[in-house]
Amino acid sequence: MRASAACVLLALGALALGACGGLDANAMPFRIGILTDCYGAFNGVHDAAVASAEIPLLARHGRLRGDTPAAGVEGATAAGRPVELIQGCATGDDELLLEARRLVEEEHADVVIGPLFPQGGLVLRQYARLRPETTFVIQPSDAPELTLTDPAPNVFRFVADAAQGAAGLGSYAYRILGWRTAETIGDDVPYGWATASGFVAEFCALGGKVAQPKWVFGADPAPLAARIPSSVDGVFLGTALAPAAGFLRRYAARRGDLRMHVVASATVLADPEVGGLAKGVVVANNLPFQSPAETAYVAAFKRDFPRLPAKKDALNSLAFPYRDGVEAALEALGRTGGKGGRSLQAALARLELDSPSGRIHLDRNHQAVVPIYLGQVDAAGRVRTIEVKPRVEQTFGGYFKAHDPPATETTSKCVKHKPPAWAR
Repeated sequence: MRASAACVLLALGALALGACGGLDANAMPFRIGILTDCYGAFNGVHDAAVASAEIPLLARHGRLRGDTPAAGVEGATAAGRPVELIQGCATGDDELLLEARRLVEEEHADVVIGPLFPQGGLVLRQYARLRPETTFVIQPSDAPELTLTDPAPNVFRFVADAAQGAAGLGSYAYRILGWRTAETIGDDVPYGWATASGFVAEFCALGGKVAQPKWVFGADPAPLAARIPSSVDGVFLGTALAPAAGFLRRYAARRGDLRMHVVASATVLADPEVGGLAKGVVVANNLPFQSPAETAYVAAFKRDFPRLPAKKDALNSLAFPYRDGVEAALEALGRTGGKGGRSLQAALARLELDSPSGRIHLDRNHQAVVPIYLGQVDAAGRVRTIEVKPRVEQTFGGYFKAHDPPATETTSKCVKHKPPAWAR
């Protein structure tokens, strides 16, 4: 009995030492929680998102536990600490907050990455303010106001916001195509409003004029082709949820060669029927088109996850940001010698991340400053990079300000302004 009691006291003493910092903190696992959609409207991206998050762990001695990404990774280490990935599933904002709390308060995640949607990112930012010791890498959620307006010190984003994703198209339309007037078409959701605002900011800063935007919500924008006056020089097409093939077909019948009358977000190419209909059209993307870095990353994804369609999943804009989020967290951990919390956050703020998408650094609000790629579609629907817009930052040279209201259906202002550096 006395021996047993002594063992208990020794065990309690060890726990007390651990609580007081007497044990090596680096022996504790570094835990990364990810928030994805496992069963909602975007559940088809779930496996790709988890796989993307696991790739940096596999590069650090990790091994897959099973045949699917959901089975997890074991054996990964960084800065001398075991690294564990914890998965959280959420669709709506209510579920998101509950899952974030589970990851942080029950699973003791040091870092949380996700979620998918703009509004979800804003909900998570509010929770982040209550947990200053936890680091939140809020991506692919891409609402500009997440970092532009009232940023949180423990929130970071290593991916372009929705407006940044359209950078370069306004100056291409104005300087190369000679447009002076334009219309915009986008999805009638926060992502669509913000994407259109990026085109408007750049085009109008140079002196262009933009008519009242046109929005679609889960509908085919094809009927809008007949409503665009012939006096308008061209259209920015920014749809991601709505199919684009019908619009391109009808607008080509009216205007002829679309390469002179349409610029677009690369998201329109998600419609499998677009293909050669967009021949000659220039699109903007966060990832390079057919670059060595892109090719190497897709090959690595295919090697690690042979059961997934690598060409589609590796560069999915809702999945790839999980790779960069995890990679950034682990590189920062290495710079702190394995320390999390405020030390990790300070290292993240100074980090320059070499990503397959290019070199990324953060501004003072912890928002990514990124290269944006312009590519031209060929007759087979393939895209080749024609220009890179370097160091695209989210204010567009001061056009967007912290006190501005977020983009909506009606708030995209069109004013002449000093153009951002990449548009001069």
